[in-house]
Amino acid sequence: MTRPDKPCLFRSGRMVDVLSADGRVLALDDAQAERLGLDAGTAIGSPWSRLYSLEARQRIAGLFSARSPLPRVVPLTLRASDGQMIPTTAVAELFEAEDGLCLRLCKWPAGSELDDVAALAEANEVLSGIVAASSDAGWCMEWTDPVDLSAPEHEIVRQVFENGPFWRFCNGAMARLYRTPAGQEFNQRPVAEIFPRTPENEDFIRRLIRADFDINGTPSRDLRYDGLFIDVENDVRGHIRGNRLFRMWGTVRDVSKHVRRETQLKDEIAFLQAVLTSLPDPLLVADAYGTIQFANMAAEALFEAPADRLTQMRFDDLVTGAVPFDRLFADARVSMISTARAPFTAGVPLPGGAVRIEGTAQIFEMRGVTFLAVCLRHIPRSVERENMMAPGGRPE
Repeated sequence: MTRPDKPCLFRSGRMVDVLSADGRVLALDDAQAERLGLDAGTAIGSPWSRLYSLEARQRIAGLFSARSPLPRVVPLTLRASDGQMIPTTAVAELFEAEDGLCLRLCKWPAGSELDDVAALAEANEVLSGIVAASSDAGWCMEWTDPVDLSAPEHEIVRQVFENGPFWRFCNGAMARLYRTPAGQEFNQRPVAEIFPRTPENEDFIRRLIRADFDINGTPSRDLRYDGLFIDVENDVRGHIRGNRLFRMWGTVRDVSKHVRRETQLKDEIAFLQAVLTSLPDPLLVADAYGTIQFANMAAEALFEAPADRLTQMRFDDLVTGAVPFDRLFADARVSMISTARAPFTAGVPLPGGAVRIEGTAQIFEMRGVTFLAVCLRHIPRSVERENMMAPGGRPE
């Protein structure tokens, strides 16, 4: 902020005053005093309400609260001594003085060239406020030296990380997501602290390049200020002029817990698949039409065929002499809690001769589709002979 020797040293302007943060008028030039029908000397020390409308006072209070060292262009309405309202456009600048934080306001009557600037400034303030208040982490990155998009891909990737990237704007949600250290301004921190040049982030930039910097839901891996990497999902847009990337902006969402859950589920599925595949008894899973959907290693050994070939066949093509599949499926469906009412015996035709098997069936559903799991067991010939010698001469 500027620090003039005295707060009454004004810059050139049509109407100028200086206000204190506690609501007093510290200085007033003759042009403004005359326009308002006031005596400049007696107005010193009076409250803002004597000079400004309620809306203007609220805007002035907001300027003090923002504490921005940069000049702002804002519309302000003055109140004349006779009650007349005078619309103006003001250039506002904060500075430190003996009276503490002060605000210098140089004003021109509405209708001057500053009106368009004030309108743009107000629109920018509204949009910035919306982004700042959003619960979604929003960011905008620029480069000191714009990125040359006509270069080879590997060179573009290098420039993205090395051409002086800096944060143009990041909202509070962004600072909370990346755990900005207390007392530090996120927008002043180096980009590389949370977006380092890693193989994952290089791949992220390559995806951006191939999508012309217009993507939704693209993953990357960022580094929080507490030292932990987080998996995030990005929506990104780029500002490109003449093969030069000047800035890119977007929103980012923390999907770490979803990625962890996905990884956990994949591990659990892999474990269950390994268990089913390694079961010592042959296992077939068929849909309601009898088409094989799964066969474990023991089934491959029994039918002397790989699983990918078995899953192209129907149950009745593999197992003969048993109850037809439709009947087996219907019987198992009657008793969904337990296995089919009784084990069945059947044969498996093989090039070296048929083998006898015994099986049980169990119905189950997944995502609204009904399947039949059939567990088989090879009956050795010695057992067959013993069964044939049992009373009645038939298997028990």
